[in-house]
Amino acid sequence: MPNIMIHVYVLSNQHQQFLSKTGEWLDGREPSRLFRSEHKDVAINQMFEANTRDVSLRIELLQCDLNNKGQPLIPAEALAAISGTSPQGEPEIPPAAPKEVPPQRNPELNPQPEPEVAPEQAPEVAPEPAPEETPAQPDERRSKSESTA
Repeated sequence: MPNIMIHVYVLSNQHQQFLSKTGEWLDGREPSRLFRSEHKDVAINQMFEANTRDVSLRIELLQCDLNNKGQPLIPAEALAAISGTSPQGEPEIPPAAPKEVPPQRNPELNPQPEPEVAPEQAPEVAPEPAPEETPAQPDERRSKSESTA
């Protein structure tokens, strides 16, 4: 009895793109060009390989049913993000969404110059006089340098 595939695994990234057989990221509208595997472990290996080429990608494994041609059926919610509409045909951004506000200046990034202040003069300190040397007494030990001389 032949082994009939009922689903395959495809790879998608955080941008709702799908990995192709050639290693490119596509929008998924042409399922015949997409990488697919009936084996989960093969798809996981391919996921790691794709992630080593671009470590900033967040790749996930997606299980898809097959159409009558044996091509993966990409879920509508995955394709909806590409077209800019939800599966019900509504725009992703609701009409009441707030408009972009121009960035405000952050005073911490551009500090105001401080007024110049003259540096204070350091107080003068009188040097301490050097201690007077006293001649060595006969009972005091001589240093090595004096004994070798």
